[in-house]
Amino acid sequence: MTHNFDFFRTLSGRLVGYPGSLMVSKDAQGVSLNPATGIKNVFVNDWKLHFSSDAKKRIASIPFMRNLIEFTKGEDHADFDRLTSLLHWKDAMAGILEAEIFAVYNRLFDPAIPDTSGPGTVVELIRKEAEACLNAPEGINFENKIVLSIAIRLKAEEYMVVRIADPAVTGSITASQTGKLLGEFKKRFKTETKCVEVLDRVSLMTPENIHLNSFMYEPILDMSDQHLRSLYEHVKALK
Repeated sequence: MTHNFDFFRTLSGRLVGYPGSLMVSKDAQGVSLNPATGIKNVFVNDWKLHFSSDAKKRIASIPFMRNLIEFTKGEDHADFDRLTSLLHWKDAMAGILEAEIFAVYNRLFDPAIPDTSGPGTVVELIRKEAEACLNAPEGINFENKIVLSIAIRLKAEEYMVVRIADPAVTGSITASQTGKLLGEFKKRFKTETKCVEVLDRVSLMTPENIHLNSFMYEPILDMSDQHLRSLYEHVKALK
């Protein structure tokens, strides 16, 4: 038994194997043991294979694709900028269609896959799938946690932008948007301690779940579905 995922992955790969490897999840009903999933590169071996058929895995792939573009083409590439826009609340991101994720995928990978997107925007898809995550069974659920983390950040940033209501300030932010919005929010609404508390939790809990690569599973594993579901509900309730 271990809480160290790298050690767990080593034991599973070299000694125990998948059939003998279990992961623990906890919910209001108690603790359960489930077969291990996602030990060996969840993006290549699962999400990429189900990109067309599973909307949650498609959304969860956005940070991975963004990292691959950063590593291979650089931060100045248009696709890097496009995917980054989907991880922050910006005017431009509100109109990005689902089909554009498939277009980025097909420019990045071979062979190309069919576009099974609907006519809606990515923001609408993220919110729809986040709501579905609220009622999903408790478990390891890598993709659910990333979908919820992205939805939480977008909702929190949208809330702060609307409340600050100063396009000259919010529109000038080019990096570290969540932190800068939160800093500005605290200056203007320092007495709204309950709102600030929720937004502080967003800043603390979501970044490691969004800015990840195939070697950075531990932050996702260390946070239960229930924590993210609760935070998403609190962010939605902000007034």
